[in-house]
Amino acid sequence: MKIRQRLALQAVRVYVHGWSAWEQLRYGFAFNPLSHEVCSNPYPVHNQMREKRPIHYSKLWNGYWVSRFDWVQELLKDKRFGADVRQYPERVKRQTQFMSKKRRELFDNPSMLDMDPPEHTRVRKLAQQGFVHKFIQSLEPRIREVVDECLESHSNEPVIDFVESLAKPLPVIVIAEMLGLPKEDHDQFCHWSEELMLASGPTVEADLIERSIAANYALIEYFKEMSEKKRVNPGDDLLSALINAEDEGDRLTGTELYNTCVLLLLAGHETTTRLISNGLYLLMQHPEELQKLRDNRELIPNAIEEMLRYEPPVQATRRFAMEDVEFHGTQFHRGDLIFVSIPAANRDPDAMVSPEEFHVDRQDPKQVSFGFGIHHCIGASLARLEAKVTFEQILDRFDEIELAETPVWGDNPFFRGVEALKLSVK
Repeated sequence: MKIRQRLALQAVRVYVHGWSAWEQLRYGFAFNPLSHEVCSNPYPVHNQMREKRPIHYSKLWNGYWVSRFDWVQELLKDKRFGADVRQYPERVKRQTQFMSKKRRELFDNPSMLDMDPPEHTRVRKLAQQGFVHKFIQSLEPRIREVVDECLESHSNEPVIDFVESLAKPLPVIVIAEMLGLPKEDHDQFCHWSEELMLASGPTVEADLIERSIAANYALIEYFKEMSEKKRVNPGDDLLSALINAEDEGDRLTGTELYNTCVLLLLAGHETTTRLISNGLYLLMQHPEELQKLRDNRELIPNAIEEMLRYEPPVQATRRFAMEDVEFHGTQFHRGDLIFVSIPAANRDPDAMVSPEEFHVDRQDPKQVSFGFGIHHCIGASLARLEAKVTFEQILDRFDEIELAETPVWGDNPFFRGVEALKLSVK
């Protein structure tokens, strides 16, 4: 690594630890993304924020954190808060002043995740035509085949890493097949997805950012090529549906189409991988809850909601104040950055009874793990279906399953998941 990069990273670490110590002294808690304790178990600090300062300004994050369940839902559907940073020139100037040309191009052309109405409304309305309920449910037989193939390939192994063998490949294969991509491209597709995530950690090295950007551009070029083929020979697949998606004479532009495909890959892969691995780990930690599922498979959909609540794959999302606005006693100014704490909201005792307990038969497990309001995850039903089929297949195949070694949690403060999940099976 270049000396300049090393010095920059060291400066970031000094800054983070310095402000973390200051916030710990002043407030009694500090959300330090570099802390091993926070990476291993982020819930105590999120709970402390909710209990002590439900709207907390953190110098460390240069923004506010909102952590009560009802306030989180209220903010995420409030039209006075938006997701598009391009609306705030001062923020754009600060964020882009050191960006490379390619990174700035990506910044200037975001996916619908970072758009506001009316642009977001138009793109999402067209894109979601490929996610109608009937189409998603029709995928169940093929998802079962994929899960079975993943498990069968390790059928003679007494210890299986369920992240590498199942949780990672399943969503990539499913979304690739949904998009109508050739089977021989699936491995490359998975590689690009993992490379994309390199730029989302707490302290990101320059070479990792460049690798992430390169993967993004490679995917865009790939989808350009595939789109040209689909326009000539459309198929019964999602990419063809997105190309043909039309409403009142409107269609996705080329850039919108490619960015939507990249978003579907990234969001579908990362969220579903972590939902499956986090959920399976929870069942290993709570064998009595696993037994409930063995005794009653109809509890699985409810168990998935509880898994999402208790160990959310996505830990936070962001919004910006679109105007000067007062929100539950806090005055936000236009352009202020606001993070929504999903773990704190999901474990709010004012929203549910005994939130620190994990129960697959919990009545109405309230959670905002797929977001809320207009940005609610477009692929939520697909993620739920993949998880449902996975847990059904695991219970069918294995009479005994338990931890072979303690897993290590990743260090990304926004995406929570185990790096590996090695289980003994019989």
